[in-house]
Amino acid sequence: MMTRFFLPLIVWLMLPALCAPMAAWGQGDNAGSGEAKKTVFTHRWEMGLTLHTRGMGGHIERGAYRGVGKVSTWSLEVVSMKHPKEVRSFNPVYEQAKSYVFGKVNSAYMVRLGWGKRTIATPKLRNGAVAIGWKYAFGPSLSLTKPVYLEIGYPDIPYSYVLIERYDPTIHGTDDIYGRAGALNGILELTPQPGAFARVAVDFEYGAGREYLRTASVGVNLDAFLTPVEIMAASTGQNDRLFLTLFVHWSFGRQQFKT
Repeated sequence: MMTRFFLPLIVWLMLPALCAPMAAWGQGDNAGSGEAKKTVFTHRWEMGLTLHTRGMGGHIERGAYRGVGKVSTWSLEVVSMKHPKEVRSFNPVYEQAKSYVFGKVNSAYMVRLGWGKRTIATPKLRNGAVAIGWKYAFGPSLSLTKPVYLEIGYPDIPYSYVLIERYDPTIHGTDDIYGRAGALNGILELTPQPGAFARVAVDFEYGAGREYLRTASVGVNLDAFLTPVEIMAASTGQNDRLFLTLFVHWSFGRQQFKT
């Protein structure tokens, strides 16, 4: 199901980049009048949305030009990370109750601090053109797990009252769970777990001008940890140390130039 959502999204994000060259070609001899100034850029920054096969989040990136088409980058990214076995469940009696994932004891988030390189293979020589390139990044990755809290009904269905409790699959059965509690429950109980990440991607810059950036990136990311990150109950034996995901970055930003 996630793949059927993800692939059309990639096409949608890349559509402006694919259409822009045809628009520029159609201008014919008039294209020369739209030539951009030979500006020497020194730095760039971008921020935007991350969508990947197991969650979503946001990112910010700062870059410094080290030559023609060569950029050194520093980035910060925070994304949610779902378990592939997550299945939404509902209380069979109370239709208004919120859904929950039976067996999921923690919500997981990845914080990635990266250093990398970006190569611009076909620079944007005119306004409205498309720059194509690739990039890579690697660095420390910190997994943050937040305990799942649920609304537990007492004593039995029909419940007389409901309490918010930390989910424990050994004592909370499907008949005990009214639904999930608010997302802020457990926020002060985050558990960190250090690891590392690496990613590679292809870039399509399709902004209207050379100074202002709009970029769609498609790539693959790997997070690695020494011990499994506990998302589902440990008794299921389904937690992973490695997280390989496909992702799309949609970002906007600006380049800085010499004055």
